[in-house]
Amino acid sequence: MEYKDMLHQELIFLNISASDRTDLFHQIAIELKNKGYVKDTYEKALNKREDEFPTGIVFPLINVMLPHADPENVNEAFLAIVKVTHPVSVLQMGYNTEEQADAMFFLGITDSSQQVGLLQEFTDLLQDEDFVKKFKQTNNPAEMYKLVANRI
Repeated sequence: MEYKDMLHQELIFLNISASDRTDLFHQIAIELKNKGYVKDTYEKALNKREDEFPTGIVFPLINVMLPHADPENVNEAFLAIVKVTHPVSVLQMGYNTEEQADAMFFLGITDSSQQVGLLQEFTDLLQDEDFVKKFKQTNNPAEMYKLVANRI
């Protein structure tokens, strides 16, 4: 499967107001479940995985989180793009230090062998100054879909 096939415009949420990470995960899990992408176990598994292996990443121009749950909690592979109205406190991958994330890329992985490649794809993308500038300015789901689809 190509990563572009995981991207769906209905999974682009550009104005989410969340009080904290748990609230954010709850809101996104409901959307994903209602659209059939994840199982009932997804939200709990997502929080558990993030507690054990934080996915916050600090890049020079943007702080993000790449949350994901184990494949058995996912019905259909997806990539959900989320921008929050106010930064959410998360822990940085590998360091467990607190950071404020502005954007999240929820990775719905059905084959664990895809995980490393997809994480690398986003690491490369989020170091691209031109892409990050456009990403930050984009507030329309259709435009965001085109921006990301043209780059992954």
